[in-house]
Amino acid sequence: MVKNNAQAIASMKETVIENAKQIADLKKAVEFVSDEVNDVKVKLGAMEAEVKKMDSKSAEQEKRLSHLEGYARRWNLRIYGVPEKEKEDVRERVIQVCQQLLPEAKGKIPFIVDTVHRLRRKQLNNDKPRGVIFQFTSRFYRDAVWRAAKDSVFLRNNNLKIAEDLSPSDRERRNKLWPLVDKARRENKRAYFVGGRAFVDGTEIFSPT
Repeated sequence: MVKNNAQAIASMKETVIENAKQIADLKKAVEFVSDEVNDVKVKLGAMEAEVKKMDSKSAEQEKRLSHLEGYARRWNLRIYGVPEKEKEDVRERVIQVCQQLLPEAKGKIPFIVDTVHRLRRKQLNNDKPRGVIFQFTSRFYRDAVWRAAKDSVFLRNNNLKIAEDLSPSDRERRNKLWPLVDKARRENKRAYFVGGRAFVDGTEIFSPT
């Protein structure tokens, strides 16, 4: 019986030793996996930081691009309602309109109006004249034409309309600011836009969203 007990104890020891070895191996495996996970977490954290940095840089570049585009467009105006003709000289027509708006600068207008072209390609089965975009060589005269166009009897009588050449981002900002501008105007306050910005009585206002 003593011999049997000794054999049982020896067998149990072997089992315990084997179990201990398996546990040690399992711990090593867990530690290895844990190290791998930590390494992945570190790499993932670095990647997330890099993505965040790139997102910030991209947003800043988009903001700068939008600003540059908006600035470039402030040299332009658009005119709608100019009839289209075969082999037309649309630049000459735009010059004539500007001369009507600024008769005091009639002799300078041909040198101030720079590039002129129709918007978009002509569509079949559409008789509505395409708009025209035109660029000035002088911001002073561009702004003068824009001011003169706002209450022009000549434009109304000839079914013409002159508008600013807004970038998509400026147009979106205006749409958000319009309720505030409209409210201010109904309160007899001086409210107006400059590009994508809005002002009331000389103070810039901002959209709540």
